[in-house]
Amino acid sequence: MSMTVEEKIQLVLDRQEIERVLHLYCRAIDRLDADLLRSIYHPDGTDDHGSFCGNAHEFVDFIMREMRESTLYGFHTVTQSIIDVQGHVAAAESIYVGYHRIEGSEEKLGHFFGESYAARAQQRGELGQDHEYICGGRYIDRFEKRDGAWRILRRRITNEWNQCQAARHVFDEGQARLFNLPGARDRTDPVYGNLLS
Repeated sequence: MSMTVEEKIQLVLDRQEIERVLHLYCRAIDRLDADLLRSIYHPDGTDDHGSFCGNAHEFVDFIMREMRESTLYGFHTVTQSIIDVQGHVAAAESIYVGYHRIEGSEEKLGHFFGESYAARAQQRGELGQDHEYICGGRYIDRFEKRDGAWRILRRRITNEWNQCQAARHVFDEGQARLFNLPGARDRTDPVYGNLLS
């Protein structure tokens, strides 16, 4: 069955709105913006994130606490998405890459990576360094449009690869120090001063 021009335009608009929600997730998780993160899920939505499986609004509280306590910095990106829309429901598969920096202490490394990783870091003389957890996988989402707004109804992630190592960044030497301009993990980040509404 062929689509009308109006139906094709609506499909493009729906996909753009869904992509915006996917991108807002990255902003919310990196800026530790609980209100923004909560806004992308329906109140009865669910999230299966491996370390948490349950109501998505409860996931927000869980992940905000975990990110604050376990990581010094985070950076997430969605690289591509396949979005299928059927009326007021949609299915999306999105590839993500996440970066997390963890404080180099026995307690923090043991909590995030496990005690054996912390012990190996100590043996290598890397316990005092920050460490990196870089991972990639997919967000597998079911969206629903309610009252004109697309939000996530169900999210399940796959985490398909990771790399864990002592951090190799250079922030205090040469020209690299001039480009050390990390964002803030709250609403003091420059993006909030740049928003149009």
